[in-house]
Amino acid sequence: MRRLLALDGLRGVLACLVVLDHVICALCSGPFIILAQIPVAIFFILSGLVLTRAWDGRFATFLARRVVRLWPVYAVTLAAGYALAQRPPEWLEFAWIPYPAYDGAAINAPIWSLIVEVWAALAMPAVVWASREKRRALALGLGFLAVSLALPIMIFGMLFVLGGYLSRGEYRCAVLERALPQWLGRVSYSLYLSHWLVIKVGVMAFGPVGAVAAVPAAFGVAWLVWWTVERPAIAASRRVQVRLPGLQAA
Repeated sequence: MRRLLALDGLRGVLACLVVLDHVICALCSGPFIILAQIPVAIFFILSGLVLTRAWDGRFATFLARRVVRLWPVYAVTLAAGYALAQRPPEWLEFAWIPYPAYDGAAINAPIWSLIVEVWAALAMPAVVWASREKRRALALGLGFLAVSLALPIMIFGMLFVLGGYLSRGEYRCAVLERALPQWLGRVSYSLYLSHWLVIKVGVMAFGPVGAVAAVPAAFGVAWLVWWTVERPAIAASRRVQVRLPGLQAA
């Protein structure tokens, strides 16, 4: 399907809102942190939407491409977070396994959502199946809700199901398709995972006001991470082909 540029721009705006929330959090000792959860929830919906639109049934290739696409920036920013915290790494977290309990506030707060994102990829065949009919989407969403009573993190599966169902639409917005939102969308993943660390450095150096001073640097670091790490990872992911007959059909 045709790429929806408006969604790229929206992703950039959402990343900026997360940055803003974390700056306010640093200035006011945390009372606004809940605001960041709204953009993150929309990120999950967008992932379900975009991945469903791009789905071609090659499950093994899809999983391998997600790893190659997402892991390098994740690993670099997670390692940087441990270096700033002056703590030895929990190596299982580099495999997206949040055990022992992941201490995002001390390491890199946004990382938790990437763990959700990657584990949700395993459910994509079900999300795509549910996207084709309202009753299927409702049934799968309720299934995630039921499972979340025992495993709370599964509640986020409902957002991916919603995104999959919304994938049947076409979305345009002239403002979001302009150059600046598109640039923000391009670097949004790198910005999302690196900005907390830049803000943390600013606060360590200058106190709470350093969070504001760190904002321009956060965008510069995001571009640098995008150019040196994320851009090559995207190119590499597009070349990945995996043929495992038992996993290909979905």
